[in-house]
Amino acid sequence: MNKNILIIDDDRELRDFLQQALSAAGFQVETTDRGAIGLRKLLTEDFKLALIDINMPEISGPNICRALRKHDKTRDLAVVMVTATFHSPEQIDAAKQDYGADDFLLKPFNGTDLQNLLEKVFSQDEPVKETTPKVQHLSDYTIPLQLQQLYREKATGLLHLQRGEAKKVIYIMDGYPIFTRSNVLNECLGRMLVKEGVITQVDCDQSVEKSKESGRLQGTVLIEMGLLTPQEVQAALIRQVTDKLLSTFAWRTGTYQFVPGKNFKKSLTTIKLTPAALIMQGIERHWTPKQLDDFLYPFGEDYLKRASNPQYRFQDIELSKRGAAILKSCLGRKTLNDLLQQHPLARREVQKVLAALMISEMLERSTVPEEGVTDDGSGDNGTEIIDEKLRHKILDDYKRIMDADYFEALGIGRQCGPGEARRSYYRLAKEYHPDRFLGSGLSSEMSSKIREMFQYITQAYSVLSDPDTCSTYLDELVSGPKKSIDINQVIEAETSYQEGRALLKVRRYSAAAKVLQRAIELSPQESEYMTYFAWALFKSAPEQQAIQNQAMEVLLASREINPGFDLTHLYLGYVYLSLNKERQGEKSFEMAVQANPNCTEALRELRLINLRREQVPESKGIFKKFMKKD
Repeated sequence: MNKNILIIDDDRELRDFLQQALSAAGFQVETTDRGAIGLRKLLTEDFKLALIDINMPEISGPNICRALRKHDKTRDLAVVMVTATFHSPEQIDAAKQDYGADDFLLKPFNGTDLQNLLEKVFSQDEPVKETTPKVQHLSDYTIPLQLQQLYREKATGLLHLQRGEAKKVIYIMDGYPIFTRSNVLNECLGRMLVKEGVITQVDCDQSVEKSKESGRLQGTVLIEMGLLTPQEVQAALIRQVTDKLLSTFAWRTGTYQFVPGKNFKKSLTTIKLTPAALIMQGIERHWTPKQLDDFLYPFGEDYLKRASNPQYRFQDIELSKRGAAILKSCLGRKTLNDLLQQHPLARREVQKVLAALMISEMLERSTVPEEGVTDDGSGDNGTEIIDEKLRHKILDDYKRIMDADYFEALGIGRQCGPGEARRSYYRLAKEYHPDRFLGSGLSSEMSSKIREMFQYITQAYSVLSDPDTCSTYLDELVSGPKKSIDINQVIEAETSYQEGRALLKVRRYSAAAKVLQRAIELSPQESEYMTYFAWALFKSAPEQQAIQNQAMEVLLASREINPGFDLTHLYLGYVYLSLNKERQGEKSFEMAVQANPNCTEALRELRLINLRREQVPESKGIFKKFMKKD
């Protein structure tokens, strides 16, 4: 399968990083720093993926993408935009619709982000195979580890569990368990209420009979019988679906299978606990002392600290007072065994807390202790949510944050340091972490706004915490984004440029100058266009001093724009020589060699100049000898 990738980016360091990373992964990679050349390559050659910087000096990434979608050859080409300035999922979705991009790679990114992107892009092109996910065997730790993995992946689908005749299905939405179905008779609503002492067994039997006769739900029948209020039934249903899930923590044999899906019916009774809270409760209720000992033993000498990633660090896990104190004390200076030894009378409780925190990735492990760590006060689970004011607060905060630049969103000045940005970000990340609002009864629209705010401030911190990306972002705030031009104009300019170079090769200098002049008119700041036009102009009439002077002026202007292009210096050297300005010509040839040590023409001219210079004194000496003889 074709796995050729083209990178279009004017950042040399980023191009080099992407080329090395992708080449090491087995891809064929080409790069260019100019949008027009990249667009032409994509339209004429075969590529599987284009990675395009959103801000380019001559043609913007969005315009390249829009042009690609107009051609049959590239209409379905995978295009990923690379940017440090996009803010939220809503903006990204809108940009996908506007530009036609398939995905976005947000700066700064790491190798894992790039790998996930490649898997996402290339998995869509694999040959169609059996799509049924593999059935795997349960172990002592499968359920909590699987829940955390699905949370990490923000997966949506059905987690099928089976142990003997017992079957359960856990509904996962964006990484959150929202519902559980079960065929276990003892887990039906009526029996759970009997077990809890809410209703009697007689009441349960009567409600079951009436439910069968009428076809209505048992909860509805219990309300009609006057045994429960609608609010009590709702609370009971939530407990029921939650308990169905938590009881799987006791399963140590059986199978599991996750089947990816899309959306589910909105009428489902939704679990109100986060994955981290479910993991904590499941371990507390169902893990045995042996499970705890076996799970924690390999990590006894590891130093524990709170996660650096706020997505995990600020999960809502509903810790006890002791558990919250343990989490707060994990600063990377104590090993797991140290923490257990501090609580000899509550060893099992501490083991459960540490196991849940580690599986939920709220704690990170290290083989060496942290130095100079201080408590930033961000280890608690946030403040209480006031339901009646919540919606208005979210809307006000959403408008304030999403309308602000990165500095304003974090509430810091433009001259702040990484430390201040980090402290402000942690404070906001704790406040706006989506987990905090899971059980607040918000609409999907409000939940979406919360996720946008969290991702926006996360992106703001990612940019401002790095001095390089912070400097670039600040420059764009002050000077504005890089200017882009019309796509059709750039394509026409590039076409004229290529035609002019072809005419130069066959020495049709006047014709070349004409089409290259058109390229400059369309793209007046493109130094390569200017250099080739000046050379074509010079070669078309090398005996005319006016033409020579015009060519020299164009080359000098091109040199100002791009002093690193060796041909500009080379051609300028030739023009200087034609004007009998050998010293300036020599200097230009020297600059051509500095720009490109392999510029053989400039090296040859420098040798010739040096030879002429060596011959002059010798000639003068011979002339003097003849004069003396006379």
